[in-house]
Amino acid sequence: MKLNLAANYSEALVDLLSDGAVAVDRLKCPAWPDTIARAQRVHPVYVHFPLRVGVGIGDAIDSETGERADWRRVEGILARTATPVINLHLEVTRRDLPHIGPDSVDPTHVAEICDRSIRDVESVVRRFGADRVIVENNYGDGGNCLRPILLSETINAIVDATDCGFLLDLAHASIAACELGLGIREYVESLPVRRLGELHVSGIRVFDGRWIDAARAAGVDHDVIEGLAGRCVDHLPMTEDDWMITEWALKQVGHRGWRAPWTVTLEYGGVGPLFSATTDRDVLAKDVPRLRRMTQYRGADSVQSELES
Repeated sequence: MKLNLAANYSEALVDLLSDGAVAVDRLKCPAWPDTIARAQRVHPVYVHFPLRVGVGIGDAIDSETGERADWRRVEGILARTATPVINLHLEVTRRDLPHIGPDSVDPTHVAEICDRSIRDVESVVRRFGADRVIVENNYGDGGNCLRPILLSETINAIVDATDCGFLLDLAHASIAACELGLGIREYVESLPVRRLGELHVSGIRVFDGRWIDAARAAGVDHDVIEGLAGRCVDHLPMTEDDWMITEWALKQVGHRGWRAPWTVTLEYGGVGPLFSATTDRDVLAKDVPRLRRMTQYRGADSVQSELES
């Protein structure tokens, strides 16, 4: 079984594609019209929307504007890019629900966040259909996200109640598992992988030293840098630990109840000051082909042989 491969749009990746050094099926873009237009001139794209749910307003929130989702705009982007799914980030913050402590796992609080999240996701499912909606697992975001949204029982309850799909972000899962005191494989297997619709892969590293220097040189806002400094951050180059968990996850796809995702996406690189500052052409030149080999050969033995080659 062959899986589609996508990667975050970046100028460095476009250069590699133009040189024939790497190959991907699609470029993943933010919902920015100019970026989408530039990317579409060189390769097929899909769009990852900045939509979050869990507040309980019966709608999704655009995290870039802070307002309710502009569904006419979303529908236009879906049509222009042939993006097959609408992604929703499970994200409930201390500011959203100040009566719930960030580390609370009180059953009453867990139930409240489940109910609020279901209400929001259901509204999107009614608009687009359950088969076109996927919810993405989150992590603590330095204590900003409320802990109940990380719990596998919460995520399963949301997926079961709305019949939507699941976007598994392996980097988010690794960070969340650490925050919850769980093993990464134990945590991932407890998530609704039976409804897997999309799989994201990226490296996790402590944001310090070279990353801080690169961000400062690129003019990234001081408060953004301070908020990331010293934390485990995703969207950075893959480590061998990241490759190991990716290998393991890909071996599960199509087996043990894991549904095959429509795409596997490498989320290293990107646009904007922060992502541009941390994007290295040489890293992409090595990691994109490595992940592509892993997605092309689906037998467990052949995945292992590709990794060892």
